[in-house]
Amino acid sequence: MGGRRGKIGAAIVIVVLVAIFLAYRYHHVGALGGHQSHRIAFSPSEADARISAANARLKDSPEDLDALTQLAIAYYAKGPESYVDAMNALEKARTLGATNESLFFYAGVMYDALGLPDYAINEFKKYLRHFPRDYEALVRLGNLYFRDGQDSDAARVYQEAIALWPKDPTVLFNNAVVSVHNGDLATAQKMLDQVQALTGALPVGGLFVKGEIERVKGSTETAIPLYQQEIAKSPDYLPALQALEAALRQKSDWKDAKALRIKIEQLKAAAHG
Repeated sequence: MGGRRGKIGAAIVIVVLVAIFLAYRYHHVGALGGHQSHRIAFSPSEADARISAANARLKDSPEDLDALTQLAIAYYAKGPESYVDAMNALEKARTLGATNESLFFYAGVMYDALGLPDYAINEFKKYLRHFPRDYEALVRLGNLYFRDGQDSDAARVYQEAIALWPKDPTVLFNNAVVSVHNGDLATAQKMLDQVQALTGALPVGGLFVKGEIERVKGSTETAIPLYQQEIAKSPDYLPALQALEAALRQKSDWKDAKALRIKIEQLKAAAHG
C-alpha cells in the first residue's frame, strides 16, 4: 500500500502541472438531464471554516477518521484547486479504515480532474457496486471510458444507463457519440433522432456528430455543411473546427484550411492560458 500511495502522490504532483493542457477526445454534454448532482454546496467561507475545524481536531488526534473525512470533503467542495489536499486527507482516512461509500465517488471525480483516468474508473466502479442506479456516477464512468479509448466499455455503460433512463437526452447523446466511434452508425443516428424528438434541438456538438456520421459513411461533401452549421452555432467548438479543416484539406482547399488552422491554434493557446 505504501508503494501504491507513493506512486499516486508523485503522479498527482506531475498531473497538477499538466492537467490543464490535456485534450479530451469526447464531447461532454455537461448537464445532468435534471438529475441531482453530487456537488457539495458549501460556500468558500463555510468550506474554510470546516477545514479549520477539522485541522484543529486532527492536531489533538491525528487519526480521527471523522475529522479526516470532513477535511477531505471540505477540500473537495473548494474545487479542483484543492483536490490534491482533498486526496491526501481522503487517502489517509481510507488507509486508517474509513468506509464511507461516498468517498469512492469523490475520489473518482478528483482522480478524473487530476488526469488519472484508471484510478478514477476504479473508484466509480467501486461506488456503483453500492449504488448501481446512480445517474451521475454512470455518466461520469461512461465518459471516462470513452476519453480513455475504451469505447466498448463506454457503450456498455451507456446501454446500462439507457435501460434505466430511456428518455434522458444526455445519456442518449453520449451513446450516439460512442456509437460513431464504434462504427455503429445506425444506432448513432437513432440516438440523435431521439434526442431531437425529446428536446426539440440537438445540444452543442450534435451537428458535428451528424457530420461525423456522414464522414464515416464516406460522404465528406455532406459532412462539411454539418460542420459549418455547428461552427455557426458554436464558433469556438474545436472538434467541428478540426473536422472541417481536415475535410477542406482533403478537398485541397488550402486557403480556407489554413485560416481554420490559425483559429484552432489561437483557441488552443487561449485555453492553455
